[in-house]
Amino acid sequence: MKPFRPLGPCRRRLLLTLPALGASLLAGCGALGLPTELTLTQQELDERLARRFPRTQRVLEVLDLTLSDPRVRLMPESNRLACDFALGLRERLFDAGGSGRIAFDTGLRWEPADASLRLAQVAVQQLELQGLPGALQSQASRAGRLLAEQLLEGFTLWQMPAEQQQRLRRAGLDVGTIEVQPQGLVVHFARGAAR
Repeated sequence: MKPFRPLGPCRRRLLLTLPALGASLLAGCGALGLPTELTLTQQELDERLARRFPRTQRVLEVLDLTLSDPRVRLMPESNRLACDFALGLRERLFDAGGSGRIAFDTGLRWEPADASLRLAQVAVQQLELQGLPGALQSQASRAGRLLAEQLLEGFTLWQMPAEQQQRLRRAGLDVGTIEVQPQGLVVHFARGAAR
């Protein structure tokens, strides 16, 4: 058995430094490959919405509202999105129908429960409807506005894949601010920034 020899000052410093070095290397590896933000361009937003529409909502078994052909416009000055859809409205009692377009703007919110980006504070700005009898026209326009806002409020625009959620959690990151910028919708990731 070899006799015990005390370590020299250089070896002591090296051994004391190794745990801290290892911890910082591990922390760096955990965040490797993770961007600090995600950008969805206007084209990507259009494509995502196009895959989710047309959508029809029936109300009181009397009125069917169909939204299709979505188009998105970025509004960085107000941090909102503007959208417009083709609108179809069918009144089932008298089998009367109308069509037109509906335009609205919306804010965005992050839903941590299912890691999704959702429409929020949907506000219809314009609704054009043709083809309905005069008596039904104004009622249908009012109903169409309310129904569209209800149908679209909280609508999921994007959901983070489970694998990306896990990678962010391991790195101690969460979704921070959400911004509408000229180049697209930007979701920022930050340490412990739960919304």
